[in-house]
Amino acid sequence: MKLRLFKTRRFAEAANKAWICDSELREAFGEMLRGQADNLGGGVWKKRLNQNRHRSIILAKGRHYWVYQLLFAKKDQGNITQSELVWFRSLAKT
Repeated sequence: MKLRLFKTRRFAEAANKAWICDSELREAFGEMLRGQADNLGGGVWKKRLNQNRHRSIILAKGRHYWVYQLLFAKKDQGNITQSELVWFRSLAKT
């Protein structure tokens, strides 16, 4: 089965404001599949975007579905909190 990649409405709006296009997201997803991302466990991945200025949180939903869930600027937020990580892991399981 083919891999499918989605993005939430909130992520799409944030990516649009940051001038991150779909082709860049697809390229970043390919890099993630090649191991060039941080596996946070439980189906949650963190990937750098936009020349290392932004971070994205990607959820693995099953084996074939992936969702861009959150986009944040590195200057605004260094990392996600432990409670956010737990919440993302629970989202990935459902």
